[in-house]
Amino acid sequence: MTPVEVERCFGFRDGYTHVPYRGKPAADGPRYKALGNSMAVPVMAWIGQRIQMVEDLTKEQQEAA
Repeated sequence: MTPVEVERCFGFRDGYTHVPYRGKPAADGPRYKALGNSMAVPVMAWIGQRIQMVEDLTKEQQEAA
């Protein structure tokens, strides 16, 4: 897989990790490492939504009691 394909799998836009380093385009190795140390954006959004849903339900139950 190319760095762009990995970025897409993780939910980042194309070229997200393609930043210059010492005036030159970033090499693939550091780009893969940066992606490997990240978390998939859609998964993190889903987890955040589920946490918010539980918080909202808990608040509603407490107000009803």
